[in-house]
Amino acid sequence: MPLYDFHCMRCNDVTALMRTIARRDDPQRCEACGELRQRSVSGPAVHLSAMSKVERADPKYDRMVDRAIRNTPSADPERLLRKLKPFSGARDS
Repeated sequence: MPLYDFHCMRCNDVTALMRTIARRDDPQRCEACGELRQRSVSGPAVHLSAMSKVERADPKYDRMVDRAIRNTPSADPERLLRKLKPFSGARDS
């Protein structure tokens, strides 16, 4: 169900209510003053994907993470890869 904003003209109270599309224009009373509310246009909700959030990240953030990894060896994600030893003496089957 979509959210609709209802605005009270007397006390300027704005409330978002979840309504079906068929009942979106049903009269709503203001909880503060009892006046009838009017449905108002609200901004659309935009959900960003994780990748788009990364793309919008401030480049300073990447430098901060790199600096933190350099200053804290245990935070380096590749530290375990550097500890790996190559397989020697592996048998061919």
